[in-house]
Amino acid sequence: MKTINLRIGLLLITMTSMQAYSETLVFEHVNVIPMDKEHVLYDHRVVVVDDKITRIEPSTAKLEIKADRIIESKGQFMIPGLSDTHYHQNGWSTEEDDLQYKLLIANGVTSILGMGEWEGQDVIATRYRANKKSTLSPFFSTVGPQLDANNIKTPEDAIKMVQFHKDRGYDFIKIHGNIAQDAYFTLLEEAEKAGIPTVGHTQRDKPFEVALRMASIVHAEDIVMAFSDEGNLKVVDMDEILANNIAKQVKDSGIYVAPTLSTVDMIQDWTDPQRFKALKAREINKYLPKDSLAWWLSPKSDYFQPFFKSEHGLNYIDKVIKGTKMLTAALHNAGVPLLIGSDCFGIQVTGFSAHEDMEQLQSAGVPTYDILRAATVMAARFLNRSASAGTINEGKNAQFVLLDKNPLLDIKNTRAIAGVMLKGKWHDKKQLTEMLDQVETAYKE
Repeated sequence: MKTINLRIGLLLITMTSMQAYSETLVFEHVNVIPMDKEHVLYDHRVVVVDDKITRIEPSTAKLEIKADRIIESKGQFMIPGLSDTHYHQNGWSTEEDDLQYKLLIANGVTSILGMGEWEGQDVIATRYRANKKSTLSPFFSTVGPQLDANNIKTPEDAIKMVQFHKDRGYDFIKIHGNIAQDAYFTLLEEAEKAGIPTVGHTQRDKPFEVALRMASIVHAEDIVMAFSDEGNLKVVDMDEILANNIAKQVKDSGIYVAPTLSTVDMIQDWTDPQRFKALKAREINKYLPKDSLAWWLSPKSDYFQPFFKSEHGLNYIDKVIKGTKMLTAALHNAGVPLLIGSDCFGIQVTGFSAHEDMEQLQSAGVPTYDILRAATVMAARFLNRSASAGTINEGKNAQFVLLDKNPLLDIKNTRAIAGVMLKGKWHDKKQLTEMLDQVETAYKE
């Protein structure tokens, strides 16, 4: 009997402890953009209990529950948390990871897909820690080490690598460069058997069709280059007919595309003197490590090579950018599921780069609602998180961003962040600013 009573006592203590961490938040008079369809729920109330959205109703309805906190949100807009499906974990320590997470959360990014495990990193351990409720971080999914001709030379290599991914538990397999055809086909087939989706770059030395056997292509310019004569530095003359034909082929394949327009467009920040001057003066440079920033702004940088300063190089880059934007518009018009993937690498500033990528989609002609859809609904589907994320609906995780401006009027308004809800915690503007200040301070040292 004493044993039974002891167990009951422990259970009661556990339940009391769990209840102590539960908090009921009420967001009043908020304009909800739920992303389940193209509409806005004006002047609504959103009730959050611990980490769940339990009620969405007009603010005129009687409040039936006792709130621990009421967050007045009049005139503000609530959207699902943003996702960046092309994130690079550039650090090798939890301290560096935590700085990057703060940049992401302060920018409303609540879900990321890590796009490579560099030597010396353990992204499985990183994912485990990041996805704990106690860790201040976005939800984390990951690929394994990037695969190319250096580590996949034969079909046998491909079989071993897929088994390695399965044993380790990576979410995706990433193909980064050209692979021998027999090894490539074996890799895709074995990954399919193992139930691990493949993502990555096109095989530029093979027919475009073989790239459409993956789950996602991570660069739209990779598609442009698949139709170009890269060996002779000739870019295909992209026009609407070709773009529409390619887009139809991509749509019929059923795969996703993350255009990563911000990455390719950024090349002209080095090749154009005025843009380079603006690049050096960016306010957000303070959120980059000093040594990294100095290298990318130095003559050692990849984009300071003579080719990028030559007339041919300037025309080459211009055609790649214009062709990529034209193709991206065609992909959208064809109904290809798009993703936000900023490829936050080098001088791209983590978190801020997701907004830059969305703004580039807007410049390519993609409507604001569909850009938001790429950053929320489509990402949740792709990352197998639709049951808990991607929209603002009752029963979903409370994973959302509060904005001071309507993002449907201009996608730049996603930068006007008033607060972020993540893992049961509300981070207001002051707390988000403190996160940014902490990153700036760390990188000053």
